[in-house]
Parts: sequence; structure tokens; C-alpha cells
Amino acid sequence: MKTLIALIVALFSVAAVAETLTWTPPTTRVDGTPLIPETELAPYELVCGEVTTTIPATGEQDQSYQVRKHEILPGYGETGCYMIAVDTDGLKSEPSETVYLTWEKGAPSAVTNILIIKE
Repeated sequence: MKTLIALIVALFSVAAVAETLTWTPPTTRVDGTPLIPETELAPYELVCGEVTTTIPATGEQDQSYQVRKHEILPGYGETGCYMIAVDTDGLKSEPSETVYLTWEKGAPSAVTNILIIKE
């Protein structure tokens, strides 16, 4: 009797978990005139290295957005990220302060399926 054991191994680490990005929208323009975030802001731009992610403006006082590192970062390691507000006329703000995010490689997850075939 021959036994064949086939292991189906997960190649990636545990599924990427979403993290929450939060910020407070601007309420004034560079020239000091008021800005109404609820009606005058278009999508934000989140820039991480060479990757730009468009985030919709919701008009809420404190904004938040669910992100996954593999979607917003260019690769493993530390990357500087900043946001730019864009108004409905297409004018862009200066970049926000830069924050640094780190994406480290994780070990593969455990074997997901074991198939034993006996003949």
C-alpha cells in the first residue's frame, strides 16, 4: 500500500488586516479664507512613496478610512506617507506632515489543508 501525502501550504502570511487612517479636514485655505469641507473638498490623495491612493471626502468633521498596507505601500520596509487635500476646483493643499509606516514580512501561516491519499 502506497501512501501519498499532499500538503497544500499557504504561500502568504495571514490575510492583511485593515488599519484605520484618521485625520481632521482643513477648514481654511492657504490665503486664510474659509473652506467648507462638507461641500468644497474633493477626494484626498494619500501619497506613500511612489503610490498615490485616492480617498473620497465624506464631509464629516473627523475623517477615517480603512487601509491595507499592501494596497497603499510600495513594498516591504519603511515608507514616508503624507496627505493632500484637493478642493472641488482641483486646487491642491501643501502636503501634510509625513508619517512613516513600516510593512514587515511575516512568516507564512500554518498549513491549511492536508490531503492523505491511500491506495
